[in-house]
Amino acid sequence: MDDKIVARDSMQRNERHPLQDHFLGWQCRVREYAMRNNDGRPTPGMCPRASLESGIEVAAGLTLLLLPLEPHESIQQFRFWSQKTHDPQERYKKAIEWLSSAFYQHIEDFNGVMTGLFPKESATGDTLLKNGSCTLEFNYQQQSFKLPCSVGEMSKEGEDFDFTYWHNFLFNPYLSPEVRVLSFEPDWSAASAEPSQF
Repeated sequence: MDDKIVARDSMQRNERHPLQDHFLGWQCRVREYAMRNNDGRPTPGMCPRASLESGIEVAAGLTLLLLPLEPHESIQQFRFWSQKTHDPQERYKKAIEWLSSAFYQHIEDFNGVMTGLFPKESATGDTLLKNGSCTLEFNYQQQSFKLPCSVGEMSKEGEDFDFTYWHNFLFNPYLSPEVRVLSFEPDWSAASAEPSQF
């Protein structure tokens, strides 16, 4: 392997916040388990409560995806299955197989940015975008995280939008193309966990 690549990868690992890796390890386990044992159905560990700085609850549970740093290969696979068959069950099966194999095996493939798909006229989406930030609270299987996040909207021309759209399409064949994708980027220095494991 190229020495420059090794040095860059090592630097990225060293720059990561300890709580960031703690959260990502937990999220990858929660999501892999859901794919392998729950037919991919979201668990509470994948659906955090979202609240504003004032404490007002915006959503009791947002279904969010863990965005890979390099989503290109996944997008290609998702599109291929979507175009290969019109059978929703076959698409669903392929998505589960892909996501339950090696997808969540390496936490370094993620940095903790999450995405959520919202209808174009979603009041929840409007509120989150207007405020530009929220706190996500995960609480599942005796582990909790509180993550202050910045909120933004993904461009329809970007891979992050494509990943989120096509992932959701495989699980929901009736998904409207008139949607928007919001990103949730945690501020790790202000985040907390219970237990913290530090």
